[in-house]
Amino acid sequence: VIDNLKISCSAGVDDINSKFLKSTKEYSSIILSKLFNQSLNCGYLPDDWKVGKVVPIHKTGDQHSPSNYRPISLTSIPCKILEHVIFSHLVNFLESNNFFSPAQHGFRKSFSCETQLLTFTNDLHLILDRSSQADCIFLDFAKAFDKVSHSLLLHKLSKLSIDSATLSWIHAFLTNRSQFVFANDTSSPSASVTSRVPQGSVRGPLLFLTYVNDLPSCVSSSISLFADDCVIYREVTNKSDVSSLQCDLDRVSEWCDLWHMQLNTNKCKVIRVSRLQSDVSCYYLNHTPLQQVTTYKYLGVHISSNLSWETHIQYVTSNANRMLGFIKRNFSAAPLSLKLLLYKTLVRTKLEYASSIWDPGTDVLTSAVEAIQNRSARFILTNYHRTASVTSMKSSLNLPNLASRREVFRLCLFHKIYYHNHTLRDKLLAPPFYISQRLDHRHKMGVPSCNTTTFHNSFIPR
Repeated sequence: VIDNLKISCSAGVDDINSKFLKSTKEYSSIILSKLFNQSLNCGYLPDDWKVGKVVPIHKTGDQHSPSNYRPISLTSIPCKILEHVIFSHLVNFLESNNFFSPAQHGFRKSFSCETQLLTFTNDLHLILDRSSQADCIFLDFAKAFDKVSHSLLLHKLSKLSIDSATLSWIHAFLTNRSQFVFANDTSSPSASVTSRVPQGSVRGPLLFLTYVNDLPSCVSSSISLFADDCVIYREVTNKSDVSSLQCDLDRVSEWCDLWHMQLNTNKCKVIRVSRLQSDVSCYYLNHTPLQQVTTYKYLGVHISSNLSWETHIQYVTSNANRMLGFIKRNFSAAPLSLKLLLYKTLVRTKLEYASSIWDPGTDVLTSAVEAIQNRSARFILTNYHRTASVTSMKSSLNLPNLASRREVFRLCLFHKIYYHNHTLRDKLLAPPFYISQRLDHRHKMGVPSCNTTTFHNSFIPR
């Protein structure tokens, strides 16, 4: 664990930095092992391990407005090492006992934003493919990680059959915590922390997943979670389905009241996914009607009411174009190698985030994405001749077409699901209709029949 520490990792209030631990690991590892064992056996942590040094980092806008700063909490590095050890064992225990809801994709091995988006959009594609429609309610938790009650979290942890020593250590870890703000070489007075998942801690995400794990069991509709990013959705064929979805929304609200969480009503939105123009039913959260929209940016990807990726591709190409323009204005005289690196890290990444999910199925949208790379290749080589072959330029720069890269991304995601995520494999992939004993192999999968081009161009059938 010490070997994997980053040299740049800042120290907490105990002033023990990673550089010191790495340079003395033969001795510090022995000392820390004894200290860790004593901490676990006694269920006690040094006071410095429970203090957060909050450093505000300016994001953008008015520097006098606190809302324009991102708080970075620096905690003890030795405590982070012990957290990592406990975290690994606790995750293995919970995963082996199938504790986590299959609807939760956040901070879990073999789960990601892509698997979350894939599961959600595939369900919607199936609904549209049978000429039906779905209502989706996107929920926004207000400062979700900050609202977690320590006492209620400990109550939930006590129900998990965790050994008493580990539970006592977690109790000590969560109680009597404090933090202070450090800015301009000045420290503020300390303040006690009685709620929120500890910022800067290794186990913070795991504790949050534990806290919200029972949320999916409250609803009868489909639900997808990536940590606190939540959407509940349901196929709507009659008024009864609308009533059921409203009841589920009420249950989520009741769950929030029970566990001291809060939904930001103004940021919760409703989309009706349908191939037809139809009136969207009105849904209420705490007697407040939710806004109905035709597109919603979910986990960085724009979901539209007809499941077209045109809006999202317009967004990513516009975003990538702005970044390319910035590079052109500021690095026109840079060497070729630097221009190429800037394109790969600042432009291409914008064109490829979650692209295995939104990979366009039309030539027009595919060309719109590739055009950004074409312009980038001309800039990198400073060759703007109209007769010059962009294909040759990209070949000389070892830049394959983005469409071929997206195909590789889709195959990698499929491989990850098939071999490393049996939960998603059983949900998303169908067995073959027929297996030939002479020609086929045991890994053959069934290809779903498609009634619409939209579904045919989506991840699973493709």
